[in-house]
Amino acid sequence: MWILQWGDNTNQASGQWNHEEHESSEKALEAARTKVGMGLVAHAIHSPAGVHWMTGDELMAALSKDEAPAE
Repeated sequence: MWILQWGDNTNQASGQWNHEEHESSEKALEAARTKVGMGLVAHAIHSPAGVHWMTGDELMAALSKDEAPAE
């Protein structure tokens, strides 16, 4: 199980994020993509033990890379 932390500008300012559980890291990444597409902030993906898989900056880089046009 992987946990996506996400929110809006208020969550970002307060550091209190919404949590969403996913069965796999791929599903959590897809949910992050959806949240960002809705104008929200994807803060991190981590395991229940708190081990980060991706931080917000890494999430944005991965999402940007996925959306880059093929050369």
